[in-house]
Amino acid sequence: MIRKALNILDKNFMKVNILNGVRRVQNAFYEKNINCFAAYDDEKLVGVVTQKELIAAHPNRIIADAMTDKYRCIDCSTPTWKIKEIFDSNKDICVIFVEENNDLKGFLTRTILNIELAKQFDLLTGLYKSDYIFYNTYKLINNGNELSLIFIDLNNFGIIDKKYGHINGDLILKNVAKILKENVTKDSYLCRYAGDEFAVLTPFCIDKCKLFAEKLINAINSYKFPNNIPVSASIGITGYKNHNNKTADTISIINKLINIASLASTKAKKKVDTSIIIENAPILA
Repeated sequence: MIRKALNILDKNFMKVNILNGVRRVQNAFYEKNINCFAAYDDEKLVGVVTQKELIAAHPNRIIADAMTDKYRCIDCSTPTWKIKEIFDSNKDICVIFVEENNDLKGFLTRTILNIELAKQFDLLTGLYKSDYIFYNTYKLINNGNELSLIFIDLNNFGIIDKKYGHINGDLILKNVAKILKENVTKDSYLCRYAGDEFAVLTPFCIDKCKLFAEKLINAINSYKFPNNIPVSASIGITGYKNHNNKTADTISIINKLINIASLASTKAKKKVDTSIIIENAPILA
C-alpha cells in the first residue's frame, strides 16, 4: 500500500538553538553520530544544519551563522511519491522535516527517499511496482480528475514458463515491459503489478482508454518474442469519475477499481471473440 513519511523517516536528529556554538554541535555530530540538526529560534523552526554546513562552519561561530534555509516541512502522512515530487521540484532542498501535529518527529534526505523508492522498483522489468499506481490513482481522484485503469494479464504464462523455462519467461516479461513503456502516453502511469500482470493508469475516459488498450494488445501481438514464443495478453478496463464532488474513502475506491479491472482481465481470458473487457465501476463517491 502507499508508504508515507512516518514509515521511512530518520529519527536521529537533534534540536538546537540558533545561539548555540558551532563547536558544541560539531561535537554532537562526531560523538553521537547525529548528522541533522533542526535550528530553532525560541520555539520556531528556522533552519537546518547538516554535515555539509558543519564542515564549512568555524567552530567559534554560532548556529545562526552556519544554518541553511534549504529545508521543507511536511506532515507525517505525506506519501513517499509526494516527497519525491517535492525534492524533484526544488533541487536546493537538502532536508525535509516530518511533523505530526506540529511536533517534529524526524527528517528525510534524498538518500533515504531513494532507498525507499528502490524497494518499489522491479529490477527485472525496470518498472515501478504497484505502490506507484496506488499513489497516482490517489492523486487523480483527490484532484477530481476522471481516470481509467487498464489491467494487462499475459495469457497462459504459467504454461510458457513450464514449456520454455523461466529464463525465457523472464525475457518475455522484460520485452512486454519494453513494449508497454514505448506505447504508454506521457500522462499515463505504468507498473508491473504482480507476476505476469501489468497495470496502466490513464487520465482518459473509458472510450478513449479502450482505443489505447487495443493499441497495446496489437503491439504485444505483433512483437517477435525470443525463440518465436507465442505471447498474447488479455485486458480489463474500468473507470472512475467523481459524480458529486465528494470523495469517500479514497483508498477503498482504489482497491475496488483495481479489483474490478483485474477481474475483467480474467473474464477476457475466457473469451474467444475479444481480448478486452470493460467493466463500468459502480458510483463509488
